[in-house]
Amino acid sequence: MRTRSVLVVASVVFLLVLGASACSSNKPSAAPAADKATFCAINTRLDKAGADVSSEAGFLRVLKAHKTDLRNLDNDAPAGKIGTETHTLVAAADAAVASGNVNSLNEPTLDTAGADIDTYCGTDGNGNRLPAYFAAGKGSSLCSANDAIDQGTQTATSATDILTFLAGHQSLITQFSAGITSLPASVKGDAQTLVSAAQSAVASNNATALGSTAVSNASATMDLYCGVNH
Repeated sequence: MRTRSVLVVASVVFLLVLGASACSSNKPSAAPAADKATFCAINTRLDKAGADVSSEAGFLRVLKAHKTDLRNLDNDAPAGKIGTETHTLVAAADAAVASGNVNSLNEPTLDTAGADIDTYCGTDGNGNRLPAYFAAGKGSSLCSANDAIDQGTQTATSATDILTFLAGHQSLITQFSAGITSLPASVKGDAQTLVSAAQSAVASNNATALGSTAVSNASATMDLYCGVNH
């Protein structure tokens, strides 16, 4: 179940450069098959309902239209960490509906909870099945560079800040680039897209290349390869 990610404004796409490996995937013990199937079917339905939403008002409409799904998701939640995260998410969603605003959902911990639930269900934040290469590169040198770049850009508030970081840490771009040759064909092109965009941005001192749809999509692919599910 996605939360804050549907409300991210376009400028934050710059923070996606070379992915975001600060989070880790969680694979808790599965609930009984029937229970998990029911729970995950609801979660996927909610994800798909919010997949194309880009405004707070739109997201509130989705929550209001899926009150029954939210209740059933809460009731069918498995025991343990995933269950606890589900109860927290549903409570925040209920608060958003009751108050008419999404302030209760604007917490990074809820993003993490939503990603954990999606990973448990084997889907991404849009309700699509996770690719076969999900987490295949976790712990690799390339993904370590990916992680470091993400950590260095998380506090950036502008494209200029991103450029400053990249220009001062080109060794990380080099480390990331060095791992491309060993990547599976399904993600190799995306990795190269990110490197080319970063190098172009630094060389031209212009962040335009970082805000393209191609870079955003490539970043999402590399996140999944590194075990990060948004």
